[in-house]
Amino acid sequence: MNAVTATAPTKLDQFRMEILPPDKRQELFSGMPPHVRPERFERNLVNALMQNPELMTLDARLVFREVSKAAALGLYLDPQLGEAYLIIGWNGKAKRKEPQLRIGYRGLIKLGRQSGEISMMYAHEVHKNDVFKASLGDHKSLTHEPDVFGDRGEIVGYYAVVKYKDGETDFEPLTVAQAHGIRDRSDGWKAFKEGKIKSTPWSTDEVEMSKKTAIRRLTKRIPQSPELAEALKIEDAAEHVEMQRVAPPVPPRPPVPPMIDGPAEEAEVVDADTGEIIDEREIVAETGEQTDAVVDEIVDDNQFFTDMDDAMAIAGDAATIEEIWDTADALARFQTGPAAEVNQGIALAIKNKHLKRVGG
Repeated sequence: MNAVTATAPTKLDQFRMEILPPDKRQELFSGMPPHVRPERFERNLVNALMQNPELMTLDARLVFREVSKAAALGLYLDPQLGEAYLIIGWNGKAKRKEPQLRIGYRGLIKLGRQSGEISMMYAHEVHKNDVFKASLGDHKSLTHEPDVFGDRGEIVGYYAVVKYKDGETDFEPLTVAQAHGIRDRSDGWKAFKEGKIKSTPWSTDEVEMSKKTAIRRLTKRIPQSPELAEALKIEDAAEHVEMQRVAPPVPPRPPVPPMIDGPAEEAEVVDADTGEIIDEREIVAETGEQTDAVVDEIVDDNQFFTDMDDAMAIAGDAATIEEIWDTADALARFQTGPAAEVNQGIALAIKNKHLKRVGG
């Protein structure tokens, strides 16, 4: 009798299971909008990994984080659809490559129409030999007549148009120079130019990125569905990773736990009566344990702690707090520097405080 030989799982299969173990799979699929088919979404994810194998060298938890964003928005990771993509980005704060979800311009159009007030939305490039006229003022109008069978010349600009169900229209023009100005300010482009990452959407798909830029500028004036608002926030975070870590800051400032290397009663940084933070330099003078470099770094990172504390403060369950923690990636952020251990301790204390609050 012949023995059945088991086929060893491929690297792709193993990484897919790391991203979507049974508990994560259920979490991901249960949060999808009704129009998204789980089996198709997972198939698109596998295709995305096959097209960009370098993704499989990254932390599977971070890949799941980005994949779950696309699932929650109801966007497929299908290059043919152009709704959303997984790319390799550079996290300037953590000094490492990370997976990033990028929303395609077709994805923004899809989410824009979900407001229920938009009947049509699109973007086009304009070539030098096209007939293009735009009138502003109280009667805005736009005319674009490309010679689709002739020599259109080089691209000189882009535009996005929205048509509402009541018949009103609006448009947003964008020159090549304006598109390049936005490109040059993005963290991804800077990392690409410095050789930290191999490619960026601006280097491989400049036309699509420019169309998306025109649409993003136009969406500031249109009714936004919750999904569109979230997609724009994701895009802003991806373009400026170093600046966007967690939710925007809201006062008051968070309580900060004791300095690690000093006695707890001497290193307390929050006034028990007022809840206000005591100046860290005074603590150093009292304990004599920390250097000026340590204190300077702690002071510089207070905004990060404020952001994380405020984001967790509005979370109602442990899972949301853990998600904010994963997004903030505090332990990786504070791996190096004179105050690394102190800052890691502060971040963990903030997280544990909120987990205790929700009973987690």
